[in-house]
Amino acid sequence: MKPEKLLEHPLTTQKLTLGCPVLDRCLGGGIPCNSVTELVAESSCGKTQFCLQLALFAQLPPSHGGLSASSLYLHTEFPFPFRRLHQLAHSFSSSHRNLIAPDPCEDVYVHAVHDAHQLLDIMPHIESFLASSKTRFPVRLIVIDSIAALFRSEFDNTPFGS
Repeated sequence: MKPEKLLEHPLTTQKLTLGCPVLDRCLGGGIPCNSVTELVAESSCGKTQFCLQLALFAQLPPSHGGLSASSLYLHTEFPFPFRRLHQLAHSFSSSHRNLIAPDPCEDVYVHAVHDAHQLLDIMPHIESFLASSKTRFPVRLIVIDSIAALFRSEFDNTPFGS
């Protein structure tokens, strides 16, 4: 297909709900699958909270905006907010009681990444994990929180002489 044809006939892809009908409408139904979505905002404004919620929403059936999927959550800033994930999961399971597993945290696979080199080193392992995974749901959402943090620590941009 030629690129100009995409403007005439855009590819349709499944979307993951953001859990907010207004935001879903703004994004044409949610976050598109088979793509990379970058979330950029000021520090401490809720990006991690948002990503944790996406990891939970992915478990919903497609009829409710989900992907019937597990998530792989690669975190680079420490410590990982397990307590917050469990709080969100408790609230999430209460509001979606008949749609998800009793403990939705079981379908969020968390892995620490300490630097950019480690991220590159684990990519082949992630691919094999996705291919041979014996998870309840297939992994269809990968979150890297935060890829910028890996490069901030790797390439200190402090001017010389400071």
